[in-house]
Amino acid sequence: MKFAIRWAALCLCLVLLAGCGRTEIGEKQAFSPNITIGQSEEEQVPTEKLSTLRIPCDYTQLVTSPWNCTDLNTRKAAMLLYDSPVQLTEDFQAEPALATVSGSGTQWTLTPREGVTFSDGSALTAEELNNSLTLAMAEGSYYRSQLTNISQHTVENNQVQITLTTADALFPNLLTFPVGKLSGSIYVGTGRYVHLSNADNSATLKRNDNYWGESASIEQVELVTLTKKDVATYSLKLGDIDCLYTEGASADIANLSTSDYPVVSNQLIFLGANGTRGDTANAALRQAISLGIDRSYLIQTALSTSAVAADSPLHPNFSQSFGETVKTRDTDGAKKLLTDAGLLSEGEELSLTLLYCNEGADRAQTANQIAAQLAEVGITVTLDGRSEADYFSALEAGSYDLYLGEILLGDDMDLSHLWTKGTHYGYGAAPSQALLTAYQTAFSTGSGWDAFVTAFEAEYPVIPLAFRNGTFSLSRAHSLSIRAVRSNLFYNMEDWQ
Repeated sequence: MKFAIRWAALCLCLVLLAGCGRTEIGEKQAFSPNITIGQSEEEQVPTEKLSTLRIPCDYTQLVTSPWNCTDLNTRKAAMLLYDSPVQLTEDFQAEPALATVSGSGTQWTLTPREGVTFSDGSALTAEELNNSLTLAMAEGSYYRSQLTNISQHTVENNQVQITLTTADALFPNLLTFPVGKLSGSIYVGTGRYVHLSNADNSATLKRNDNYWGESASIEQVELVTLTKKDVATYSLKLGDIDCLYTEGASADIANLSTSDYPVVSNQLIFLGANGTRGDTANAALRQAISLGIDRSYLIQTALSTSAVAADSPLHPNFSQSFGETVKTRDTDGAKKLLTDAGLLSEGEELSLTLLYCNEGADRAQTANQIAAQLAEVGITVTLDGRSEADYFSALEAGSYDLYLGEILLGDDMDLSHLWTKGTHYGYGAAPSQALLTAYQTAFSTGSGWDAFVTAFEAEYPVIPLAFRNGTFSLSRAHSLSIRAVRSNLFYNMEDWQ
């Protein structure tokens, strides 16, 4: 049984989409051409119950340090052997896992769940939670960047006391790092599975009979070490593994015969506007562009992955909690906005350039589709596709009217990098002080998100288009009832079959 705890606020953290290395901040990560992802639609074929699932994972790397795994699928497999203090639902609500989280503002408390033991038989304590938090915050940890707001954490009376630098009402959403305990030379966990045996290039896990939560529906998992990570998709095709998780835009997975499950991710695809020159400095133009785009059609015709349409920087799974819905396309309304603002006269067209990186699998298609749609509201778009290096050089120089961007927002949804200039981020139009105040109120207190969205849509410092899903691809020989989120692919593993 899962017990949901809701925190309402917003924060942002940017991570590698290349599937390797630790977290970095910046839109650069959205343009890694060697990351594969895809979506296919096919009928589910009934199959026999699956007893063993083969997953790509370097077991040695995982148990040596589950916080520092350089391979994407190895990091994701951590949630088989380990648990986190909380786990997220598909609508970005935090549920207690190894800890109950209480507090607000800058002061938070983690209380360990009673009756939980590690696979070596020792009990979970606040000390172990705190030790894992220290390792998750350390240099080289994949989770480091999402925890940088922590200024202090200590253990008192079997509780972890955490102090933040700035108030964050959704801080518990960031506590998705693995909790492990050093036992000999490896870290053991409290997860659904425990280690059974090793073989050449693989390790076998068996179901944890003493698991504190609901048991997994698959008896064993084989962790297969792939000698060449760049051919993982072919390992899936050849049957060396049964599943593969991918992020980013590429066509490789789409060309395979797999059952592809969308993985909820806070990865925003958007249009940025130059706020310092020409017509794009006018908020009315940015509003008109947003109103003139059919986001659902854009997803269907241009993206190489599944995605969810959005016209605010809040993921629809989160924003629906306060009644926010995506507006439908209105070309007449868009034209009226342009005319009323004096940007478009009868018989005339408005001309803009659209900068995009041409090194991704679906960037050119997306840019072309946007240009075609905006032409219908009287805006002529000239496309400017460039290499990654030239793309960022043009952004730095301000040599664009619009640009196509993509950024992974953190699960506490800090939006500051959308409008605060930094390395490879923050190129959009500057928000007003009123908008910043509305955002800061919602982010720090958890209330006022509807007011923030209203203020955002009056300015559109950036123009959200969609949130791209990750993809969990499974051999078509198997049919499972998978629901997954980026922080835990095995979120509902008890219900897979």
